Amino acid sequence: MKTSNPRSAKKPGIEKAKPSVCDARAGHWPRGDTAVSLTIFLLAFAIRLVYLFQIEGAPLFYHLASDGRSYDEWARQIAAGHWLGQGVFYQAPLYPYFLGLLQIALGHNLWSIRIVQIALGSASCVLLYWAGKLFFSRAAGVAAGLILSLYAPAIFFDGLIQKTVLDLFLITLLLFLLSRTQPRFHWSYWVGIGAVLGLLGLTRENALIWGPVVPLWIWLHFSADRPRNRLRWIVLFLLGLVLVLFPVGLRNLIVDGEFTLTTAQLGPNFFIGNNPEADGTYAPLRAGHGDPQFERRDATELAERALGRSLSPGEVSGYWLRRSWDYIGSRPIDWLRLLGKKWLIAWNVRELEDAEDFYLYQGWSWLLSILGYVNHFGVLAPLAAVGVMLTWGQWRKLWLLYGLLATLVFSVALFYVFGRYRFSMVPLLTLFAGVGLVEGFAVYRDRAVRRGLACVAALALTAAMVYLPVAGKAAPSATGYVNVSNALADQGRISEAIESLRQALLVRPTYGLAHYNLGNLLASQGKLDEAKYHFEEAIRINPGYAEAHNNLANVLAMQGELKEAIQHFRRALELGLAVGEIHYNLGIALVREGDLTEAAKHFQEAIEINPSYAEAYHNLGRIEATQGDLDRAMEHFRQALRIQPRFAEAHESLGHALAQRGNKEEAVQHYQEALRIMRARGKEMSPRELKNK
Repeated sequence: MKTSNPRSAKKPGIEKAKPSVCDARAGHWPRGDTAVSLTIFLLAFAIRLVYLFQIEGAPLFYHLASDGRSYDEWARQIAAGHWLGQGVFYQAPLYPYFLGLLQIALGHNLWSIRIVQIALGSASCVLLYWAGKLFFSRAAGVAAGLILSLYAPAIFFDGLIQKTVLDLFLITLLLFLLSRTQPRFHWSYWVGIGAVLGLLGLTRENALIWGPVVPLWIWLHFSADRPRNRLRWIVLFLLGLVLVLFPVGLRNLIVDGEFTLTTAQLGPNFFIGNNPEADGTYAPLRAGHGDPQFERRDATELAERALGRSLSPGEVSGYWLRRSWDYIGSRPIDWLRLLGKKWLIAWNVRELEDAEDFYLYQGWSWLLSILGYVNHFGVLAPLAAVGVMLTWGQWRKLWLLYGLLATLVFSVALFYVFGRYRFSMVPLLTLFAGVGLVEGFAVYRDRAVRRGLACVAALALTAAMVYLPVAGKAAPSATGYVNVSNALADQGRISEAIESLRQALLVRPTYGLAHYNLGNLLASQGKLDEAKYHFEEAIRINPGYAEAHNNLANVLAMQGELKEAIQHFRRALELGLAVGEIHYNLGIALVREGDLTEAAKHFQEAIEINPSYAEAYHNLGRIEATQGDLDRAMEHFRQALRIQPRFAEAHESLGHALAQRGNKEEAVQHYQEALRIMRARGKEMSPRELKNK
């Protein structure tokens, strides 16, 4: 599709691309365009490669966090041959399968995988050049390709183990294909466009909102063609879409009995962005559970508890959708205010952090830091506004781009906003920014005062909106510091991890997760009073923080404050934290308080949750032995030893029980085995550990 007007001396417009320069529609790629494409690719690749070398020392480069870790683990399973996996997809599947194929070819080498990703990101810059050239002009295409090559968030996202790199590639590929559409193209071209959108839907589900936009454009844009032809092209486009999505739905049906075209994440994600407590950004369903490993389990457990029965993935999604619609229906004005806020956040200068923080990475890369000052969203969006204003006279030919951008922004605001979620807007904005830069210069050169003033107004008004303080300061976030702390702790760098958490609390003193994590690290160092303070702060901020109640209870138990510890263990269980360890620890505290009957019940609960809990069998047996039920006690001691044969204390307890029964020969065998294990254990311990023992 070509949308160009001749430029007059009095009224600058979009420069008309000459057929002699490029006949891309016919499949010819002149030498000059090849050189431009190669230059853009090499520039983008070189910048991204330098960036990778600079951030290799970042704690999260090899120790992945949140979604990155989840995708990596999933990809390892795929590389190991588990292609179908289990259950209906909860996260978009395309990137993990892409990552799995890379791991099959390259091994689990995060450097090599990132090299492939930056090559893909660089190719996206070239595709955007071609889209800009064909939608607008060659100069606009060059400007768009260069802007994306140097766009700081694009460099940042291309270097992450994240699906954003596929989002960018597929969107730029789709724009390139749409820019070349002609009625005379072979039927497979229209199928290909639908297939690309289908693939995009398997990495960025909200992009499927374009499913109706493209057919509408086909029908209106090619109005000169017969309705029969236009209908055929629409059917071919939809066929391509279905050919990609249908196998995913079939796979979900085979493995879990539900035909779901993409994922079962719609309901929980919609609720997170549309509930009375929502603020436009991400907040987990349970306090402190921001990691993907919790999301599916929490959504299911909370829905099943509310409805009192087991639910399928589709039923879980439906439950959360109903809760969202109940909120919207009962408080429509509040919801509209929330939607407006999310729309503003989607346009805000700040790159809202997810697992990895754009602003923290600037501290490891001077290149990202420099580009982050001169080429970020706060520059891109106002330039794009100028481009839209200068091309508005061409709206009949360009409305597809306006429609794609408007519907995409709406789909982002409809849920909740992350920097990487709104990044899918960037290719479209970059197209308009490219033409805005080129035509804005033409306006200045030609001294077109009225159009110049209109450009300044568009620039100023958009900048004012983009810089509204609705999303916080464009600086390192508390969440970013917490994730860095987790990576440092995984590497054994505990002191640095603690310092990172303290930085998080300087940014956001009321961040419950930071207090909780800091309490855990301090407790591991034996600083129980400090740990207790931070667990109490986490609970004060989030009274429903079950893990904080549990860990505070453990600290209190270590300090001998058993009654208070028991209260917090009970509270953790009331909040639905069905973990065998909590029942076990509560049982231990109750034993120390002398309540053996209830302690036995909790040891039994721990065993029901975790049938391999050897310590719970042992302590249950000890209570039964104290109460005179030696037969049941010995059976539980033996079960503990079947699970854990080198369990010295269980051998000793079984020896006592056998001796009481008069079976002294077998009792001696277990005493000797307990002694042998403890001696061996002693040799493995340091003098300090032996002293503490």
